[in-house]
Amino acid sequence: MTFLDPMWLWTLLVIPVLVVIAVRWERDRAKAGHAFADPSVMAIGSDARARRLRRIALALGLLAVAMGPIALARPAFSTVEDQRRGAVVLEIDTSKSMQKTDLQPNRLDAAKAAANQFLDSAPEEVQVGLVTFNDRAVVQVAPTLDRQAVRTALDRLEVKEGTALGDAVVAGIGSLSGAGALSPVPATPQQSAGRILILTDGAGNVGTTTDDAIARAQAVKVPLYTVMLGNDAGRPDRPPPAETLAGMATQTGGVFAQTTSTADLTSIFKDLGGALTKVPTVTELAWVASLLALLLLGGAGLLMGAARRRPIATGPGAGPAGLPPLAPPH
Repeated sequence: MTFLDPMWLWTLLVIPVLVVIAVRWERDRAKAGHAFADPSVMAIGSDARARRLRRIALALGLLAVAMGPIALARPAFSTVEDQRRGAVVLEIDTSKSMQKTDLQPNRLDAAKAAANQFLDSAPEEVQVGLVTFNDRAVVQVAPTLDRQAVRTALDRLEVKEGTALGDAVVAGIGSLSGAGALSPVPATPQQSAGRILILTDGAGNVGTTTDDAIARAQAVKVPLYTVMLGNDAGRPDRPPPAETLAGMATQTGGVFAQTTSTADLTSIFKDLGGALTKVPTVTELAWVASLLALLLLGGAGLLMGAARRRPIATGPGAGPAGLPPLAPPH
């Protein structure tokens, strides 16, 4: 059990003050009764039963008052659920080379089919976002539980020149941060609630460098899962795309895969869905304190009503209903 706003608990110090005021008021009330009534004529004050009921009602009322600061302090308890939560940003290369047909019907359509398969198999609690990149990176859908929004965006992809791979990583990290998946930053990438999955057929050639993108991901412990589509050798003056993508994955705690079949690509998406981290949840109990306050106030009111009803006197010499016995004549 913990309190999310514990400073409100200091206001509980008013309860002892209210107790002192109530005790003094009861004593002053008794003194006033003795001063203005003659015990030989009528009973002074309340009987023992009424006093007992009033004291219990007072205790319940004070407890109800105490529930106010407790509710404002937001009591809560933390649990770790078996249900997994997290956010995954799918990043799909939409450069013109993605139209090659070494994957059927082509690389881009194979990536889109695998992405839809991932949407089918990912846990319902997982938010999924979509980033596309060619000469620049664009966040098509921020991480959301609305699977249809992602599917609709997948159907509208357009190809252009360029491969802004580093910019895509930066955009994906921003999307995960906006979804709250990077706060707090975990101790290791494996514990991160945010993941980035990149599907591309080559290394970046415009925008943020690969080294800068890796450094950004390492800083927030976001693992990069990279998938090499096809088997392009890349440019002679640069490292092969497979080497670059493998480095991005291994340096950030992710996984690299090179596939030439749609079936293999789909299985990679399934593995990613199974690797999502479990996270603790906090359940607030302020409503419990508020409900207890209402019940305590209701109980106090009933007891005060019962304390006002005097028992009917019976037996020889009893006076009218609700009054003490009449004094015998002299």
